[in-house]
Amino acid sequence: MHPRIAIAKFLLKLGRFIQSSAVVVMRPNDLVEFSRRHYFKPANVQGWCDDQLVNSGFSTLEHSLLDKINVNKGRLLLLGLGGGREAIPLAKMGFEVTGVDFIPQMVEQAMANAKQNGVEISGVVQEISKLDLPENAFDIAWLSAAMYSCVPTRKRRGDMLKRIAKALRPGGYFVFGFFWNPKADVSSKSVFLKKMVAWLSLGNLQYEKGDMLRFNLEFIHAFTAIEELKMEIIKGGFELIDIQAIDGNEFAGAIARKPF
Repeated sequence: MHPRIAIAKFLLKLGRFIQSSAVVVMRPNDLVEFSRRHYFKPANVQGWCDDQLVNSGFSTLEHSLLDKINVNKGRLLLLGLGGGREAIPLAKMGFEVTGVDFIPQMVEQAMANAKQNGVEISGVVQEISKLDLPENAFDIAWLSAAMYSCVPTRKRRGDMLKRIAKALRPGGYFVFGFFWNPKADVSSKSVFLKKMVAWLSLGNLQYEKGDMLRFNLEFIHAFTAIEELKMEIIKGGFELIDIQAIDGNEFAGAIARKPF
């Protein structure tokens, strides 16, 4: 039972400010489940596993991040496997890919898509912020698209970073994308009111500026300052190597490294 998700869905049917309050009546676990339910829908699984999307390959940003690390072999942990859009070209480059997704059907289909493209990948069904993987097992961790922002609360993202760092060998790279909106029009009054709703509903007491339900379908945290991201990454046990963020483009990326 997830009564807070039911309340949030009711609020999403109401006026704009009340809609925006839906993100604070749900607790962190509810927010993850809210997003999971969206991706679990058969139509969405089919969409992410569609041949055209799977074969579209890397985005311009992803190409840039790959060029920056200049590595094309080793054991790679892909978080947010989807239908295999990134996993397949990474495997073709020479990486030994293990993909993680919280939708079992995605994992199964991604492995099948890889086989159809002449490569093998491994698949694991886990929620990315609760990773349970062998220590020092991977050379690179790749967090798909902007999924770093899909993990609710600074604390939960910090815990995820520590789990990723544990799974990486010393010197291993962490390549990830995030949502970026430095010009977010979120007033101090709006943040205060949402925090009040969170306290009154005993909901997401860790609400942060930038938290939202994107298209009312999934949780994201849009970063509004680079320093905010730097602080999280360093506190999570990484050295920050590079950030690629352009004002006006909501998709940004970064490279971090586990210290030797």
